[in-house]
Amino acid sequence: MNAIEVRGVSKTFRIPHERHTTLVERLLSFFRYGRVDILKALDDVTLEVPAGKFVGIIGPNGSGKSTLLKLMAGLLVPDAGAVDVRGKIVPLLELGLGFHHELTVRENVLLYGLVLGYPPAELDRRIADVVSFAELEAFRDAKLKSLSSGMLMRLAFATAIHADADILLLDEVMAVGDAQFQRKCIEVFTTLKRAQRTIVLVSHDLNSVQRFCDTVFWLDKGHVVMGGDSTDVVQSYLTVVQNAGLRSISLEETDGTGQRWGDGRLRFTSARLETEDGRPATRVAAGRRIVLHLEAKASGDCRQPVFGIIVWLGGQIVYSTNTGLLGTPVEPLGPGDRCEVQISFVAGLRDGQYTVTVAASGHEGTAYDWINHAITLLVEGSACVEGLADLGAEVQCEITRADSSTAVRAAPVR
Repeated sequence: MNAIEVRGVSKTFRIPHERHTTLVERLLSFFRYGRVDILKALDDVTLEVPAGKFVGIIGPNGSGKSTLLKLMAGLLVPDAGAVDVRGKIVPLLELGLGFHHELTVRENVLLYGLVLGYPPAELDRRIADVVSFAELEAFRDAKLKSLSSGMLMRLAFATAIHADADILLLDEVMAVGDAQFQRKCIEVFTTLKRAQRTIVLVSHDLNSVQRFCDTVFWLDKGHVVMGGDSTDVVQSYLTVVQNAGLRSISLEETDGTGQRWGDGRLRFTSARLETEDGRPATRVAAGRRIVLHLEAKASGDCRQPVFGIIVWLGGQIVYSTNTGLLGTPVEPLGPGDRCEVQISFVAGLRDGQYTVTVAASGHEGTAYDWINHAITLLVEGSACVEGLADLGAEVQCEITRADSSTAVRAAPVR
C-alpha cells in the first residue's frame, strides 16, 4: 500500500520582470506588454511512497524537490496530474512558519500544536515534552522574539515531530541546532523508522539520505532521473556530479559575484587541488594526502600576507586553517610580485562532496581576496558511518583457542 502517489504531475511558475506596487502601476500594466519568464519546476513526475518507508529526494538546487514536497503537503496545486495522500500529513518545510514573535514559547507551542492536531487532553504533557526536547525550559515564558534563530529552529522542529502524523515531510531539517541537538534528531529519525512511520526527506546531506532512506528519487530539472535503492541512486548521483562538475573553476568566473570579495591588493590567479605527485585531484580516496596549489599576484604592498583555506560539506565548516596558524609566515609582497603557496592536508573525511574556500588577507585582518567554494572535491571509500571525520581506525585481533595455548593474531586491518 502506498501512502503517497504522484501521477504525471507538472507545475509551472510565471516569473514577471516588473513589480507593480501601486494601483496606478497595476492599471497601466493592462496597456503595455510585461515580459514574463516561465519556470517549469516539475514536468510529468510520477513516483510512489510506500506506507511505513523512509523515502529520500535528492538533486541539485532548482531541480523541483521543495516544489514536490509542497504539492504532497497540499500547499500547491499541480497544473497537471494528481497527488493522492492516504493518512494524516505533517510538513516540516519552513521551520517556524506560523509562529508569533510576540507570544511566549509555551503559547506558540500551544497554538501550533492545536493546528497540528495535539489531543486537547494531552496538551500540557506535550507542551512540556516539546520544551524539554528543544532544551528551552529556561525560556518557557519568554517571548519568541527574544530567542536566537537556532533556538527558534529547535522549537519548531520539536513541535512538529511531537504531532501524531502518519506521514512526515522533511525539507532540509538535518542541520537543525548544534551537534548535540543534531544527535537527538538522529535518534528521533531512528525511532520513527523503527516505528515504520512514512517519511519523505529532501536533503543535500547524502550521507544521512543513504543511511536512513529505504528508497531514493533523484530529481533534475523537474524530471525523475532515477529511483530505487538508496545506495544505488546516491552513488549514481555522485558519479554524474563528479563527471559533470567537479573541477577547479576559472577564477575569472567569480568576479562580480557574491562568491568573491576583497580589496584586490593581492588576487589569486590559480587555485587547484593535486595529488602528491602533481596530478589534478577532483576525486580522492579517504585518508589520502592532497595538495592545494595557490598562485597569486600583488598589485599593492602586502606586508604580512596570510593564506588560508576552509573546507565545507554543504553549509557546514569541516576544517579551517591558514599559514599563520601553521607557523609558516609569508614574505612581504610588493606591486607586481607573484607568490606560489602549497598547503597539503589529509582527506580524513567521510564520503561526500566537499568544497574549498581560499582566502588571502593581511595580518590586520583586511581581506585581499576571498573566494567561497572555489574548488570541489569528491571523497570516497571511507569506512566512516557517522560524523564528518575518518580517523583511519585500524583493527588488531588476538584469539586464544580454548583447546590450545597458541594465540592466533590477525594482521591490522584498516
